[in-house]
Amino acid sequence: MDGVLILHKPSGPTSHDVVGLVRRLSGTKRVGHGGTLDPFASGVLPVFLGLATRLVEYHMGDGKAYRATACFGASSATDDRDGELAPGAGPAPTRDVVVAALAGFRGQIEQRPPAYSALKVAGRRAYELARQGIATELAPRTVTIRRIELMDWDDSDPARPTAVLDVECGAGTYIRAIARDLGERLGCGGYLGALTRTSSGPFRLEAAHDLDELRAAALDGPEGLARLLLPIDAGLDAMASTQLTDAEVAAVSRGQQIKPVRRPTVAADRPLRLLDERGALVGVGSVKAGRIVPEKIFVAPPISAAAEVAAEVAAATGAATGGNARAADIAVAPKAPQPPENREPRLRVATLTDPAVVVGGVDALPSELGRLYVAVGVFDGLHRGHLYLLRELRRAAERAGAKAAVITFDAHPEEVVLGLAPPLLCDPDERLVRLAAAGAEVTVVQHFDHALRMTSYEEFVARIRSRVELAGFVMTPDAAFGHDREGTPTTLAALGLREGFVVSVVPSLLVDGEQVRSSEIRRRVADGDLGGARHLLGRPLSVMGRLAAAEGPGAASAPRRLEFDLPVTLPPAGRYSVLVGPPWGHSLPPEPARRPTLATVEEGTVLLEPARGVPASAARIRVVFMDREPGT
Repeated sequence: MDGVLILHKPSGPTSHDVVGLVRRLSGTKRVGHGGTLDPFASGVLPVFLGLATRLVEYHMGDGKAYRATACFGASSATDDRDGELAPGAGPAPTRDVVVAALAGFRGQIEQRPPAYSALKVAGRRAYELARQGIATELAPRTVTIRRIELMDWDDSDPARPTAVLDVECGAGTYIRAIARDLGERLGCGGYLGALTRTSSGPFRLEAAHDLDELRAAALDGPEGLARLLLPIDAGLDAMASTQLTDAEVAAVSRGQQIKPVRRPTVAADRPLRLLDERGALVGVGSVKAGRIVPEKIFVAPPISAAAEVAAEVAAATGAATGGNARAADIAVAPKAPQPPENREPRLRVATLTDPAVVVGGVDALPSELGRLYVAVGVFDGLHRGHLYLLRELRRAAERAGAKAAVITFDAHPEEVVLGLAPPLLCDPDERLVRLAAAGAEVTVVQHFDHALRMTSYEEFVARIRSRVELAGFVMTPDAAFGHDREGTPTTLAALGLREGFVVSVVPSLLVDGEQVRSSEIRRRVADGDLGGARHLLGRPLSVMGRLAAAEGPGAASAPRRLEFDLPVTLPPAGRYSVLVGPPWGHSLPPEPARRPTLATVEEGTVLLEPARGVPASAARIRVVFMDREPGT
């Protein structure tokens, strides 16, 4: 139930009441509106359901149009008909006097908000203070009135004439304040007697559904209500847009910045609708330094397709645990760099009683998984420190009678937090296989976006506990998750005492006296120290990419360019001895790379020299860097 519902709110219920009605009839918890209407007011109330709530912010600046009735000869404590009235001091105005006075209300004006408003004063709502008799002075603010015209005049009661006005204004304008200020300017007092919102941005009253239509549609079930909904991006036609290729859609769905094929013409930091090749909305982003930065994404990344990935990992793990693979508690890296070989070392795996399970997000965790002991992290690289933590996770899970579960992310958090993610040390498909091999019985691939970044650790834990029984967490002392990284071992342990789970804190793994970190591995790779990087990773550096199709005369003997879907960690420019093998994932076993050849790294790309067994047509392959060639 995702979309925009344009309602005609009647006089009487609050905007919150209408949202509550939509929530009950639709069975959708995520419902919001696009601008409050006072209870006595009627008219257009845009209501946003499901995914559409993430776009409400782009409607908050929408202009509004009203049909308002201003009453003269009295003033109101609330500036409208609901307040206590006090007679005005001066004589009632004539029609011509009112028309002349309206000229002073056009354009940008300073407006004092009503005392009975929802604005906050010292942390409290102004209307709460006003009801208690506490006088408040709300500072004037600039508002824009594009049009205000007299449409009708009624002086059948000469002491209390009324004027019907059409007003078109910017967001934040109080129509009550216009009636009040008009009466003050004329010296007779004034207040708002009736109000109908005729449009809110692009949404107009004639297209709105009344509450009786809403209730009737609900009788036909979700399908009936869905017929009343507009698309989630309805009304955003004025926002700039750009179409992305399928590969670009896959990248932004993971939260990755992209350099688009089609360069959009939009000012920096202005919102930009991202569309796929078919014109369907993918998300909203902005342009910074020539890159599109995704901010709100509405499509699932390919890696989060739970059923497909689960089958892929189960097949890969099953293949890895059979044959000649040696079962070990955790793969243990050698203590010193090993000399290059003519094949990549076989993946050593933990023995799992059941196939590994992969789930596309914590909200999709099936309750039948039972008790879970959890480790949270990016796990980029699956280096020796990660393998050590996963060993401790398995041990803690066994002691608690729970399954060892890992929550990882489909995009690096730094992509969202800092705007640029570090290059990957491990392909996402390979990461899933390595997690299962290291003993993760359940892997949750959580979509990381701005909404998740702003989620508190308490809410994130509550989401896990709403789906499964949480036995505990395994963490290192410096680990943290949740908004502002407030979910530390200390705060989680305190939460666990109240909620019934434990937190196991294990010391960070030290190699040669230093903590193993992905950033240090990247630094060593960038410095050309492949042996040092291998020492911390526990294996040689590898990348997965797609061979560009060979074209033209002599293509079969020409070097082949390796293209990457995501930024990857590469050594400095030069020639390297490498091993080539099939990719991991997509129901393929993690077969060691065996085919030796040479690769040239230049300007962030890899050129593979022709070799026996390397596919001639475009294909995805693994390339394992063994050593740098002498003299390069």
